[in-house]
Amino acid sequence: MQVAATPREVLEFVCDLRVYMLLDGKIVNVYEDPSMDSDGNGFAVIRGSVRGIRSPKQRLAVRLDRWWSVTFESAGPWLTDRLMWFRGGFVAQPSHGGSWVTHSYRFRFKGPLGPLFELYIRGWLDRDVHDELQRIKAYFDRRAAGLPPLQPAPLRPARTKNRLTRVGAWRDFIGGGGV
Repeated sequence: MQVAATPREVLEFVCDLRVYMLLDGKIVNVYEDPSMDSDGNGFAVIRGSVRGIRSPKQRLAVRLDRWWSVTFESAGPWLTDRLMWFRGGFVAQPSHGGSWVTHSYRFRFKGPLGPLFELYIRGWLDRDVHDELQRIKAYFDRRAAGLPPLQPAPLRPARTKNRLTRVGAWRDFIGGGGV
């Protein structure tokens, strides 16, 4: 997808996970943003969500090939790595008026239920990555036009006094709770 930014601007934006998570609903929380060494290697610690299923904390190895690509890959030995493996990345190539950006994700779920989880997220993940690229394009296009960034829509319903947790909604669904 063509975006109105240099490859460096795109990759620096993606590597700032606390800012980038506003465009990527698969990132729920960032505990450590990657700090890169002189070779472009670093680590990040996040919590993710895939189609509403939240993961435990996850350690990711980050590899930045300045200013061409960045890759995020599972780098255990945490609980998440016993359940799944993940690799995602961006390639940003210079193009007329900006950059051509390619984004990819790959998940492999482990254990006997792994194939069922993969089937559960397959179509959703393709749509989500497409939508994520559209949000990235809109972000940089608005910035290039001198417009303020769009405020992202909330990814989860806001919690209210009566809904401090998701348990209340579940109780209502099964008929055991009141408002």
